[in-house]
Amino acid sequence: MFQHILIASDGSESALKAATCAAEIAKRFESQVTLLTVFDPPLAAGPTLGLTEVPIDPALIAQYGEQIQEAIERDTGKILEEQGVGYLARREVGHPADRIISVAAREKVDLIVLGSRGLGGLESFLVGSVSDHVLHHAHCPVLIVK
Repeated sequence: MFQHILIASDGSESALKAATCAAEIAKRFESQVTLLTVFDPPLAAGPTLGLTEVPIDPALIAQYGEQIQEAIERDTGKILEEQGVGYLARREVGHPADRIISVAAREKVDLIVLGSRGLGGLESFLVGSVSDHVLHHAHCPVLIVK
């Protein structure tokens, strides 16, 4: 049923719980698993906001992103390995929801598994939610774990 599962992890508690659920599903269906981390680099405030631009070295931001993604891969990968599930790690840069949807479509995954931060109704409406956006725009089933 699920030949290829995409686990999108940000390293949060709910994302690690999602990885545990995904590992159980992957074992049951002998699925291929892709572990995706997405780094969304901060933007320096520009003159259009009436603020002074802060010079930030893009190489430092990229290095920081790599370190973050490496740590997430290590923590999430440990859960998969403990369950005996092999995986391919993949790193992307950009808006998390957009990158998750894009990778899922490109890789033709059958299921996307990700954690929920548990945003409330008003907060979710104002701030937006990666899991909500993925749920409404993905081409395949999405499992959101609290």
